[in-house]
Amino acid sequence: MNFVTLTYAVFLPPVVIGYWLLPRSAGRWWLIGASLVFYGSWNPIYVPGFLALLTVNYLLGLLAPSRPRLAIVLAVCADLGLLGTFKYLDWLLGSAGLVWRWLTDRPLPWSPIGLILPLAISFVTFTMLAYVIDTAKGGAPERSWSRFALFVCFFPHLIAGPIMRGREFLPQVNRPRPFQMSHLRLALPFLVSGFAKKVLGDNLAPYVQATFAHIGTTSTVGLWLGILAFAFQILFDFSGYTGLALGSAALLGFHLPRNFDWPYRSGSVQEFWRRWHMTLSRWLRDYLYIPLGGSRHGPARTYLALAVTMLLGGLWHGAGYTFIIWGAWHGVGLAIHRFWSRERGFHLSAPLGWAVTFVFVLIGWVFFRASSLADALAFVQGMLIPRGGSIEVPGLVAVLLLAGVVFQWGSLTAWLRGVFPRSSMRRALALGTAVAVLVLLMPSTTPPFIYFQF
Repeated sequence: MNFVTLTYAVFLPPVVIGYWLLPRSAGRWWLIGASLVFYGSWNPIYVPGFLALLTVNYLLGLLAPSRPRLAIVLAVCADLGLLGTFKYLDWLLGSAGLVWRWLTDRPLPWSPIGLILPLAISFVTFTMLAYVIDTAKGGAPERSWSRFALFVCFFPHLIAGPIMRGREFLPQVNRPRPFQMSHLRLALPFLVSGFAKKVLGDNLAPYVQATFAHIGTTSTVGLWLGILAFAFQILFDFSGYTGLALGSAALLGFHLPRNFDWPYRSGSVQEFWRRWHMTLSRWLRDYLYIPLGGSRHGPARTYLALAVTMLLGGLWHGAGYTFIIWGAWHGVGLAIHRFWSRERGFHLSAPLGWAVTFVFVLIGWVFFRASSLADALAFVQGMLIPRGGSIEVPGLVAVLLLAGVVFQWGSLTAWLRGVFPRSSMRRALALGTAVAVLVLLMPSTTPPFIYFQF
């Protein structure tokens, strides 16, 4: 059930109305049921396993205060074991098979199993693993199964985040919940902006697809424009999902954390990761980087922790060498930035820092988007070694790319907020006009959000 579909538009209002009409306990079960319907609409076969994993982590949370180490070990085995099996087993079998064939020149004695990746497994396992670890470190365990179940399977954040912490969400379940118009006023801007970003990203998708399908015949300028289009496609797509998730949650009186803060305004790689997919960055920092030593044991250990954290962060996104290289690319970038800024006290000027960071991120996106390592290397080679070739940029794509770059200047967005202040008729008219235009721009088929595959 995609957020930007008629099905979801029909699904959401009854869920919201039913929740506010029911008593708190019954409303909680109503949301759990709605969330399972939402999850099962993708593939109902995984619902029983999802509930089983949820219950295992609930029990481990109860165990954590008395047996913290055992609870963490069992949670890691259950959550990461399941994630590893579904997400990486086929890739490992395929890679091992290729090595076997290269060494022996014989047919492969095995083949990938063909496991179907359960929807949301990466986000769900990270959410539950963080809960058990936090509880083992002194957090209060949630003793109500229904409250814990709502925390994990709450449908606005279930499929692609934001990655929630128990201490952020669970207290909200117990709050008094009279409906207020402020819920609607808070939700509407999120829903409209999320819808807008999704539509804009979907309009960039065909151009990105065409560029990556014709790498060898596209000019250097065309390749740069193609990866620029993907940079804004994935930003619009993922931040659009987050906006729709925040808006849907706000209609139900829940607050979810922000996940994006104008990441392409960043003046360094470090700042980029403070602005991009913020809840994942925070998870990687707290549960990987700091346990690996963080910045507490000297520069060499810090650089190693950065590299390993980002390498695993890349692998979390997908089973493939391109994702590993993308993670390693950012790990090396973070280490270099830390060396020059912390150890040498060297800082680029603001415009130059932004330009270097943006180009660095664009090159990284090539590996993230490419379907194979060979395609990624060919794409980067074409970007860095000037060549002629085709350049075909549709008018709408050109407008979106220009607008995407221009709107990275904070002064422009601040000026627009002044022209269209909150709760003003001008903003209401602007939002209404934007929605009407976006409906006209909607593609005939709405592709899933990019991060659904992770």
